[in-house]
Amino acid sequence: MPDFLPMTIDWLAELTALVQGDAALAVTLLALTAVLVAGGVPGVIMPLSFSSGALLGGWQGMLVVACGALLGSQALFVLIRSRLQERVRKRWAGRLAGFEKHLSERGFFYLVGLRLAGAPHFVVTAGAALTSLPARSFAGATLAGLLPVIALTAAAGSTL
Repeated sequence: MPDFLPMTIDWLAELTALVQGDAALAVTLLALTAVLVAGGVPGVIMPLSFSSGALLGGWQGMLVVACGALLGSQALFVLIRSRLQERVRKRWAGRLAGFEKHLSERGFFYLVGLRLAGAPHFVVTAGAALTSLPARSFAGATLAGLLPVIALTAAAGSTL
């Protein structure tokens, strides 16, 4: 048996004991969701919602994943906006003018529609961060667009 295996098993046993309580499990799932969403990992919302619903129950699982997805989305939005927005505006200023006009008028509804349609999370977040859309509008649209799928999959998971 390799030397690291008993140490790994002990570490996993300690981690499992730590996450035994519902509050610790909820915080762990919230943090996991936030990190994966902020990292731009595709396709994590539904499996995490389903798992959270199964482990915590429908309402609590939905709340945990919704908060984690919102935190992760906002972190990614702020990071992209602070690092790339100025460079993209300098390079593509003329081509973005029409796009900016549409987003200033209906950006919230566009984002909700893209989230509901299942557009890639990273692409939607990056696109919104490169525009002048307010962070508050982005957060509201993200929550409104992701909440239906999170609620449905958490409810499905809670039936297990």
